[in-house]
Amino acid sequence: MADALHKSFTWRVFISFGLFIAFLMILVSGVILYIGPSGRAPAAAAWRMIGLTKGEWQNQHIIFGFAFSLLSLFHLLVINWKAFFSYVKSKAVAGIKSPGELVFIMALSLFFGIGTYYKIEPFSAILEFGKTIAKSWEGKPVNKPQSIQGSAGEMNSRSKPAE
Repeated sequence: MADALHKSFTWRVFISFGLFIAFLMILVSGVILYIGPSGRAPAAAAWRMIGLTKGEWQNQHIIFGFAFSLLSLFHLLVINWKAFFSYVKSKAVAGIKSPGELVFIMALSLFFGIGTYYKIEPFSAILEFGKTIAKSWEGKPVNKPQSIQGSAGEMNSRSKPAE
């Protein structure tokens, strides 16, 4: 046990744990934001899940997204740079012998992007499901309390003598 504590710091392990934690936070915050209330309505402002408001979950999502991006770049370009550049170089020299995988993932990504933009099924169903859950948090509309003075129109109608 004592040897494990005195072992030197390993960047590969640090980055791996960091990527895992950042991924989990992005996943959890993404799910919570997906099901949370939408807009800036009072219900959305007062809403909390696991102790955080919607805005606080958005902040967590953004920061852990940045952390995941930075750790991914560090993982790829610092820790695994030899393997990465060796792979890129070998593919550039040999040419792409089997472009099927590249074409397929590009087409699939394009389909996801266009399908989401134009709200094509199944993307529209996924988006609507999230909106339905988000709206369920809103509850009944709250009546606004009437002001003591009323509106300018009400003041004018009250100040005129009855005819």
